[in-house]
Amino acid sequence: MTTGPTTEAEPVAPPEVEAAREPAPVATGVALTVAAWAVTRLVVGSLSHWARDPFRVDPTIWDRWDSGNYLFIAQHGRDLGRCGSRGFPTLFPQLKGTWCGHAGWLPGYPWLIEAVHWTGIARPSAGLLVSWVALAVALALVWFGWLRELGAARALAVLLLVGLFPGAVYNLAVFPTSVALALVVGALVAATRGRFLTGALLMVGAGLCYPSAWFAAAGMAVALVVVAIPSGPGATARRALWGAAGLGSLLLLGLHDQLVLGHADAYLLVQRGTGLHPTPFPGQIFLPRAGRDALVFQCVLAIALVATTTVVAALTWRRRSSGAAELYPALAAAGVVLGLLVLADSHAGAWNRSVVLAAPCMVVLRRAPQWVLWPVVAVVAVTTALVSRFFFSIQLI
Repeated sequence: MTTGPTTEAEPVAPPEVEAAREPAPVATGVALTVAAWAVTRLVVGSLSHWARDPFRVDPTIWDRWDSGNYLFIAQHGRDLGRCGSRGFPTLFPQLKGTWCGHAGWLPGYPWLIEAVHWTGIARPSAGLLVSWVALAVALALVWFGWLRELGAARALAVLLLVGLFPGAVYNLAVFPTSVALALVVGALVAATRGRFLTGALLMVGAGLCYPSAWFAAAGMAVALVVVAIPSGPGATARRALWGAAGLGSLLLLGLHDQLVLGHADAYLLVQRGTGLHPTPFPGQIFLPRAGRDALVFQCVLAIALVATTTVVAALTWRRRSSGAAELYPALAAAGVVLGLLVLADSHAGAWNRSVVLAAPCMVVLRRAPQWVLWPVVAVVAVTTALVSRFFFSIQLI
């Protein structure tokens, strides 16, 4: 008795999902990156009189709270000392004798500011330039890594989801989040292409810029192991080592601070030294009720987006026994959210800005129907605009 072929037929794509196509030219990626960046900039500043004009480039609009710490480090370096001692004044008598200084902020972004400053650009302007360029780089890498074979409308929707992800205002401010985001995205793109050394080095760079990148590195390490398990114990062990290497910024920071500041844990000493028990949303006491509600909704939205994309990525990987392109960004984002949920109350960074490094998980939705994508873009955009308003009013740290 003869039988037909046993090979399963290729699954039929849903009507809303475009068939695979030839990779779009680089010019398309540049145009989409510029469009996504411009829309992100417009949305972020839409509810602020000062930031609404997209052609106004004024670093004082984007220089808030911790920006001063990064600009200080760019000029003078990180320092550590006892509060109340010479060179470390404090306005709060109860802090006298605890640890003060600028060691509680990471050096990667200030190094870039100082490098640009050497060209003659003032440091605040250099910080703004670095942040704006880094966001454009992050969006360009997202397009190159995951969206190049998609139609322009779908690719733009995903780019906007990444650009407007909760915490987006900090990517355009004098803050290190966009630099860390660009490096995290680069690491994930490298990992999906099997270039694990490059991925590890980029993740180390991200970890020298912003602390929530450590959680992203841990999530990527887990993803590397999960994807390698079907290939056997040898491959799994090698991927685990590459994942651990992505956390090398912790080792480098500790060695540097031990040699220069005399304390390997200088970062934690300053973070703990205030004794003020920071909340997940620093500055929330200055906000009106509407502002606090917006922050809570932003938090819930970020968790929902990361949880949804993680489930979708896991199902995709299990169904195809592959899907690393989805699993890597999803688990890196899950690492960020889980890390913040566990540690945000104790010196892991403010939730309202730290969560922005979970943005790469949005690429998991690139195959979603457009009638799903664009409403999600709208919800994320409105939330980002509302939260950004309180950043510009100097109420949100």
